[in-house]
Amino acid sequence: MTNSLKKFFPVFLLLQAVSFMAFSADQVQIRDDAPDRYEVVVGDTLWDISGRFLEDPWLWPEVWELNPQIENPHLIYPGDVIALEYSADGPMLTLTRGGAETTGLRTIRLSPMVRREPINSAIPAIPLDRISAFLKGTIIVSETELENSPYLLANRSGTLLTDNNKEVFAKGNWDDEINQYNIVRGGQIYRDPDTGAVVGVEGKHIGTATIVNRDGSNATLLTANIEEEVRKGDRFIASSGSRIDSNYFPRPPSATIEGSIIDISFGRTVGNLYDTIVINRGSRNRLRVGNLLALQKPDIEIEDDIGKANLGQQVKQSLGFSNDNIETFSGEKYATVLIYRVFEEASLGIILSADQAVRLKDKVVSP
Repeated sequence: MTNSLKKFFPVFLLLQAVSFMAFSADQVQIRDDAPDRYEVVVGDTLWDISGRFLEDPWLWPEVWELNPQIENPHLIYPGDVIALEYSADGPMLTLTRGGAETTGLRTIRLSPMVRREPINSAIPAIPLDRISAFLKGTIIVSETELENSPYLLANRSGTLLTDNNKEVFAKGNWDDEINQYNIVRGGQIYRDPDTGAVVGVEGKHIGTATIVNRDGSNATLLTANIEEEVRKGDRFIASSGSRIDSNYFPRPPSATIEGSIIDISFGRTVGNLYDTIVINRGSRNRLRVGNLLALQKPDIEIEDDIGKANLGQQVKQSLGFSNDNIETFSGEKYATVLIYRVFEEASLGIILSADQAVRLKDKVVSP
């Protein structure tokens, strides 16, 4: 079969001895250079492997969602072989594990036995090591939340603090059920580029602290994980449970998203692969951790000096009152972003792929 004929067919992914149902809602695009077979190796991610076979790797979870019988279709191990085959229904991806290839709708019944974990762990969906530091790092809070959060007054020696396991004194409104806090320092104020409204304030991660004693609004805390010197006025924000599980696959958001990049790696104007970006959309826009978005260059405006305008339009244009002869075209989609921390009006994302440099004010849209 020629490469051109490989392009548009419903795709099946056969995993754990069960085949996927046809992807009838949309047709998945197979890459022209997709291999016939690929053996999974240590260091692979599902994102990498998906990209070897599909033009749009994020379409795999859309297929998985159509088959609720498969609880963990993303568990693939080093040594597994994925093959691209063809049948009367079109292309098919099959998985071979332990010398037993799974095809069709066949189900393997297992007799009672002791379950054994394979020596090799399942490969992750994305390169989590690239963002592990950011998952516990900078947060984005509202101006009110930062202003009303407890603040650091001093330590026992009265000097600047750079060490772990040191006691500090703080004051504020503490939650009786929370003992673990992040030490943060207010930084850049983020504004929506369209409205100018404040969407959040950068809370730079300084370290963590645990309450050891509390007397009303006064508290003594023990520091840990200090990354830079702790200062008077630093704030205490309750620790967030936001994280990404290694065994999941990125998926598009449930709502249409259109926003902008408002910061790149906390202070830069140009970014690239695996950099973090801040966008002006968050939980209020139904974004969730694990959502996948695309980056798009600004719209292109082109003057139409060929089509003829009527007399009234010509007069308005000559006086600068009309731009009816300006045509607008969508900018190019050139990168993929995974959202890994979500706040009310802003989110943090990591750039998973990019064909060109990422710049401030580029659009962030649904893939």
